Amino acid sequence: MGTVLALDTKEPLEFVSVFNDRDQTLTNVEGRFLFTSHQDSIYFHTPGFVRYASTFAHVKDTVYLERRVIDLDEVVVTNAKTILQRIKDSIPNNYLLTPSTERFFLRVLLKRNDSIVRLQDMFGQLRRKTTIYTGDMELKKKDFEVELLEMRQAGLQNDQNNVYFIFPSLYRIITEFLRINAMGPNFEVVEKPLLHTGQIRVDFSLMPSADTLNHSRGHYIINTRDNAIHSFTVEVNQTLPAEQLKKTEYGHTPFLESYVRYEKDKDQQKYYMKYGKQQAVVVSKTKDQERPTTFKIEVIWHTTDPLGQLPVKGNVNEQKDVFKLKIPYNDAYWQSQNQLLLTKEMEDFLLRLNKADTSFKVRNNMK
Repeated sequence: MGTVLALDTKEPLEFVSVFNDRDQTLTNVEGRFLFTSHQDSIYFHTPGFVRYASTFAHVKDTVYLERRVIDLDEVVVTNAKTILQRIKDSIPNNYLLTPSTERFFLRVLLKRNDSIVRLQDMFGQLRRKTTIYTGDMELKKKDFEVELLEMRQAGLQNDQNNVYFIFPSLYRIITEFLRINAMGPNFEVVEKPLLHTGQIRVDFSLMPSADTLNHSRGHYIINTRDNAIHSFTVEVNQTLPAEQLKKTEYGHTPFLESYVRYEKDKDQQKYYMKYGKQQAVVVSKTKDQERPTTFKIEVIWHTTDPLGQLPVKGNVNEQKDVFKLKIPYNDAYWQSQNQLLLTKEMEDFLLRLNKADTSFKVRNNMK
């Protein structure tokens, strides 16, 4: 077990790939990881930092990654249509457009007023019709088949205001990570070539106007050699009109953020989503509440064994709220798995929930 920090700030780095030719894992938000392998080599890599190589015999408990200094070339103001057309024209060469399978690790976390109230981790296999959708491909409900193999699930169903927070379905989670076009005709788009990297950064933004109170911004990192997306980030801030806040009941989503990272499979020479993270803040108020409740939901997806042909036997309803899925808890698996470690806050939550004598209805497959 170890921790990865940025050398300059000493801050923990999330989503650092820890790997060798046989095995792989990721760091969590605390920078912590657990990596085991029969090979002696071990590598650490994340975008924006210098790749670090070591061995099990020499690697330290704390690994510091050096930030990569990237020079910007001349900034070019452009438009969304030009960028998206270049990406679209290269899709057949960059992505697998036929059915394939992958293994995945999925984490869904819910906080209520900054305290964890639900945690759900899932490991399984997915068969998907295609890795990306082109303009002539229709997204259908049967495009995905999921076989859940392991699940760790714990949390409150309803809170003290009798509010049940609906979790997304597997179908919605998968399709949300497919949404990579966040730019429209009214967006300001700026290209920033990253010197000596073979990449460009494309920043986009939409400021609030008389027509909308929303503010959207984000960026793509694009490979200039093949026009493939390396990563994609978008942030949306939404303001609720003042008259809505005066109502006895309301609900709105003031903040949304999504990050997706793509990698190129060495065997297939095609890109796939390596990992993704989505966060949303939801504010709600019932007529019996004096003050609104703030929920924060976080969804993390990590792909392993991509673009394969695994035998997937669907065993869950992909359209169902994932917190209502039922898969038995396997203690041996969860004690040994290393894909995404629990944070200290999550560990404390599970301990409290297992010991608590609560009057609220709890769903917990760990008992």
